[in-house]
Amino acid sequence: MPSLPPPVWAELFHSGAWNDITRDLRQTEEVSITRGLTSESSSTAEPTACECTLDNRDHRYAPRNPMSPLYGKIGRNTPFRFGYEVGSPWAELPGGLTYSALFVNDTAALDVTGDFDLRIDVALEDWSESQMLALRYQSTGDQRSWALEILDGVPTFLWSPNGLFASRITQAATEAVHGYHGQRMALRVTLDINNGAGGYELRFYTGRTVDDEEWNLLGAPIVGNGTTSVYAGSGYMELGAGFNFNATPSGSSLNRMRGKAYALKLLDSGTVKVDMSTRSASVGGATFVDSTGLTWSRGGDAVFSNKHVRMAGEVPAWPPTRDLSGNNNYVSINPSGLMRRMDAGNRPQDSALLRYIKAQGPVECWPLTDGPRTTGAKSLVGGQDMQQEILIGEDTAADWQKGNLADWIEPVLSVKAETTGHLRGGLPRTAGTDAFWSVDLFLSGGGTPSAGQFTITDRGAGTDTENQTSILIIFTGSLNRLTLVRESYGETVSSSGLLANIDSVGIYDEEPHHLRLSIDPSGSDTKWFVYVDGQPAGSGTISGIAMKAAREVLLGWGFASIDGITMSDRSFGYITYWDADGPSAAQIYDAYMGFQGERAGERIERLATEAGYTASVAGEDTYQQALGIQGQKKLLELLSEASATNFGYLLDARDRAEVIHRGQSTLWNQPPALVLDYSAGLISPPFRPVDDDKLTENDVSVKREYGSIPAREVLEEGELSVLAPEDGGVGRYDTSHTYSLETDAQARQVAGMRLHLGTYNGVRYTRLTLNLANERVFAYIDDILRLDAGDKIRLTNLPPDHGPDDVDVLVAGYNEEVGPNGWTITFNCVPGEPWTAGVVGSGPYGRVDTGGSKLAAAVNTTQTNVSALTTGRARWVDSATYSGDFPFDVRVGGEVMRVTACTGTTASQTFTVIRSINGVTKAHPAGQGIGLANPVYVAM
Repeated sequence: MPSLPPPVWAELFHSGAWNDITRDLRQTEEVSITRGLTSESSSTAEPTACECTLDNRDHRYAPRNPMSPLYGKIGRNTPFRFGYEVGSPWAELPGGLTYSALFVNDTAALDVTGDFDLRIDVALEDWSESQMLALRYQSTGDQRSWALEILDGVPTFLWSPNGLFASRITQAATEAVHGYHGQRMALRVTLDINNGAGGYELRFYTGRTVDDEEWNLLGAPIVGNGTTSVYAGSGYMELGAGFNFNATPSGSSLNRMRGKAYALKLLDSGTVKVDMSTRSASVGGATFVDSTGLTWSRGGDAVFSNKHVRMAGEVPAWPPTRDLSGNNNYVSINPSGLMRRMDAGNRPQDSALLRYIKAQGPVECWPLTDGPRTTGAKSLVGGQDMQQEILIGEDTAADWQKGNLADWIEPVLSVKAETTGHLRGGLPRTAGTDAFWSVDLFLSGGGTPSAGQFTITDRGAGTDTENQTSILIIFTGSLNRLTLVRESYGETVSSSGLLANIDSVGIYDEEPHHLRLSIDPSGSDTKWFVYVDGQPAGSGTISGIAMKAAREVLLGWGFASIDGITMSDRSFGYITYWDADGPSAAQIYDAYMGFQGERAGERIERLATEAGYTASVAGEDTYQQALGIQGQKKLLELLSEASATNFGYLLDARDRAEVIHRGQSTLWNQPPALVLDYSAGLISPPFRPVDDDKLTENDVSVKREYGSIPAREVLEEGELSVLAPEDGGVGRYDTSHTYSLETDAQARQVAGMRLHLGTYNGVRYTRLTLNLANERVFAYIDDILRLDAGDKIRLTNLPPDHGPDDVDVLVAGYNEEVGPNGWTITFNCVPGEPWTAGVVGSGPYGRVDTGGSKLAAAVNTTQTNVSALTTGRARWVDSATYSGDFPFDVRVGGEVMRVTACTGTTASQTFTVIRSINGVTKAHPAGQGIGLANPVYVAM
């Protein structure tokens, strides 16, 4: 246990490095950190906030002081870090090509002759980066046993039955690991060398620790032909890098592990052979002995450290402060997480299309979003303006910012019926466009009849030996057609020809549409391609003409008359010129449509990258919600919208200037990260759980943004139903929500999830305070400092008035305070029991309830035969047919009974039970409800 204050440290980043300022951190003052959400907030966290004081008697922390040694080095938003050096160490592994690892020399304890089971506990700086993880593999002397790598985020296992390269087998997981940068997790690989069907079976898992009893299967099991084995060999075992072998299966060089290593466990057919944890090491040490008696050494650049980062952020201001004497000069700073800056200002983000175009770096782009009094269209990249010319109908000229491509796109140019005009723009020349180029046009409206043309002209010299060539795309709404014409001009000769009529293009309506022309000069010919709404619509070859890069585009409207009407109103925008490195037609159309269907984590990472930030996500893509259209909102609002739809957590990273999202799939069925025994005095006051209706929602409507009729879910029966209190419910608590969802069908799922969370029938433990200066609490320091938003805490041995059962809560956020007089952390919590999902084949999570059951007759305090009547969808399992499903626990009137046998195969059945499993003994009347003691739910 440390003395107060505990060993703290602080650093500022300047001059290209982190610089220690611990000596100036005033430790006679309290340091506080607030992170994450409250117990009653939404999924959007406030920026991480810190308060601390720096001594400033030499005026060094005065950015305006020219005599300060930090003059010109610190200022607004200077990066800052704060933390402790306490608890057990881990191995810091810098990665790259330099050797750094933990290793143990050859011993028989490393041999696995049966089923192989390897588990490692690591925190990778980037889980998508290819790197070596663990191995017992030496190519010298053919001592190849096994190696576990991660390649582009996908765990990959290599093994040899006889040590020979020719016999080596390589298998990769069917799904990548998804963890945020620096996230700590356990990775497991099992190899059943004989699956009983003439083959082997390989599985990958993720978990929290190497000792987990329940693991999350990563991807699908891999079944191979023929039985196998893992060569014992005589090599040493390494965690983090191979001294003799660091290569991908194809033989390419592979980086060493970059991150932190905590533990490794190796089992042979269930028998533990190696059980290593760096908790046995010492900071600065060179070797340590694990619990199985093996001596581990650190190799190369590996070091043991216990330097925890508790807050990483930016210092927005350096307000000087002094006492009345002027001698006590100090600076009280309030470093904040990155989310503070992300939420600065009030300007909504550009549309998804405009943001995407900017991020992809076009050769030229005219958005056509200019103001109402403009006379030309400004270039997005600083090029020439497009020039506007109205030929007919001057009094109804083109209207700027009156056009509407889609509700989620900026207002663009509108052209009116019975007007004729054009916009002309000159295109810059780049080396990339000489070989391949594309031009995009975005449009909506038009109806039929509709006419106009889009002309792109190349850089041909216009001579007889080098014609100048134009491609005309003619809009013919009355025929639902695009017509492509080629025109070539020389000094004395010219030619033209029909390239194609593309029918049934479907662009003459009020919906948003995209048109692309791509040109690929090939020798003396030119290949052309037309895309409509991201899909190929036509292609061909212009023989004998090698087109040059584009020189000019001309957008014309109203160049044909049908029944005296030139055309219907139309909207045009975002004329964009790309070289070969530009996005595909499908990609740009996806951006145009607001990336509808994009997974929540993918959107969070993309949005941050486009804005110059870094975000990373935990949780498999498969289980993330598919989002709806990305609208024009502030950056943090868009990120929070994605996180809320995914029912996850969005917050500042704790140890770096990034934003992280923890997806909802990581919240279900967690093992507890910390178990707190109330009777052991581990929880400090105030400890006041609440049993109120503050989060109650029993009538929930959810609408899809840009969608149609809301979905509605109502709890019609039960204690928290919409029934009146006198009828056994709590009354109606109706709420409505709007979510970013791809389909209307998802709205019902989300409404069901909100109803599920809003009708949790239990006590809420909103705040848990731990006194880290308490010796009994400090014994858990490693687990406490690992806790973060979304992790589970289990409360045991609670006072009798809280009920007889253990209680699970999820951490939503916390407030940490450390100083000379105390060191506490208060966790903001939400109920954890609703995050228990059913899993087929799982012991703890593989049983579902009947949907309704009750006592058929009264039960006294000692009776062990219980008559049950099922009123729901399915009866209870009977022990004659399903003997392997016994025993299981049920709850009757607050008492937990263990069912050891059940007779009867109809709705009326008889249980044989063991009473008072949870310490409650009481009589129960007929009609008392019966349900599983530990119910599970259907996950999203």
